[in-house]
Amino acid sequence: MAILASGCLCLVNPAQAANHALIMTIDYNGTPNYLPGIDKDGEMAVTIAKSMGVPGQNIQRMSNHGLTLTGMRDALLNFKNSIADGDKVFLYYSGHGYQSSGTDNKCTESLVTSDLKFFEDVQLKASMEDLAAKASQVVMFNDSCFSGGAATKNLPHASKDAVPKVYVNAAHKSGSAADADYVCGGAVNKEFGFRALGVVARKQIQTLYVAASADNEISFASPSGSWATQAWASCLTGGSADRDGNGIVDGKELQTCSQAFINNRFKKQQTITFVGNEALPMSFVGSTRDGASTPVTNSNRTLETLRAAADSGFPVSLSITSPRLTIGRDLLDFSVTTQQAGYLYLLHVASDGKFYVLFPNQIDQNNYIGAGTHRFPRPKWAIAAQGPVGTSYIMAYLTDSAKDFGKNFDVEGPFAVDNANSDIARKLGVVARYGASTVEAIEEVK
Repeated sequence: MAILASGCLCLVNPAQAANHALIMTIDYNGTPNYLPGIDKDGEMAVTIAKSMGVPGQNIQRMSNHGLTLTGMRDALLNFKNSIADGDKVFLYYSGHGYQSSGTDNKCTESLVTSDLKFFEDVQLKASMEDLAAKASQVVMFNDSCFSGGAATKNLPHASKDAVPKVYVNAAHKSGSAADADYVCGGAVNKEFGFRALGVVARKQIQTLYVAASADNEISFASPSGSWATQAWASCLTGGSADRDGNGIVDGKELQTCSQAFINNRFKKQQTITFVGNEALPMSFVGSTRDGASTPVTNSNRTLETLRAAADSGFPVSLSITSPRLTIGRDLLDFSVTTQQAGYLYLLHVASDGKFYVLFPNQIDQNNYIGAGTHRFPRPKWAIAAQGPVGTSYIMAYLTDSAKDFGKNFDVEGPFAVDNANSDIARKLGVVARYGASTVEAIEEVK
């Protein structure tokens, strides 16, 4: 594509992305239930949160004695009260899990608090529903286990490098009568199980729950940190998980990478389990290394992944008059429709792989639009098909606050332009709330 106009680009100052994290870790020091390496889990969880776009000042950490049963309830309530409507939230827990069943064979799963009480699944479900009523995205990493039945009756012996993260009380250890009803390891009728977190949020909320192990497995802690957290941190702060080369690690890529990490490094089975939208962006390649940027080899997939994380309560549509343009003759013509006002950005991946911010631009800087249908390009500028032969892509991106996506880009005609890289993916993805259209393809032919 080529731009048939020129002018002076004036940039706006971006608002801070309203992403928040609550990190909860318990090591049970001074009790027979002590878990090693949990302090390292907390440090890695901070790194994970930052890679997901949470600024340091929005990361809340709580540990040990602050996480009694009452403390955990208060922490989740205060966290909910600290976020604004439309914010994105990341929850992390590392500690013991517990699972029990009653005579109706229904499982109760619990986080084990520092005072060795149980924060049950029905309580967490209520807390998640409160968060979902405000947040536009909820992601939880749970590094504990809820295995029952045979899995806990035959617990492996704890070693220096493998300590089971399942809390087993005295009744289960002794094989008492209570043990006869403890069949959660094979139960499939959990009403409120943590692994059903994906159904907690209202339909327009994007959710993903990441568990350290399957229902019938044990997860492990070690002095170097818990196995799953080590895997998540490694995959989210490096580039190896980005299998499709779009500069973003999504949920499915995280699952594949973290499972491979555990399989290759440790000898015991532990299956990373996901519930919810696996297409959600989790991290941005190179995001924890100041100034680091790596090339993106599949930039149209970058737009697709960003689309997957868009808030469905912020609908945007884009309609192209003709998706097939003759080079040197045809002009691009399209319309954008939104149900609410906001700041509109038109993002374009050219057929040569370069990344453009088509709007706002040097000629047309006022990108705040009202609800309704808007025709583009506007009268003062136009976009001609100039090749090379191939497919280009365009997406409409709407936010409720102004962003500076083109900062430090080069300028070509009136547009901000740069080679596609992970830094661009970060800038686009680390936004608290946005709507996005489908990614539309444009074929440029001779």
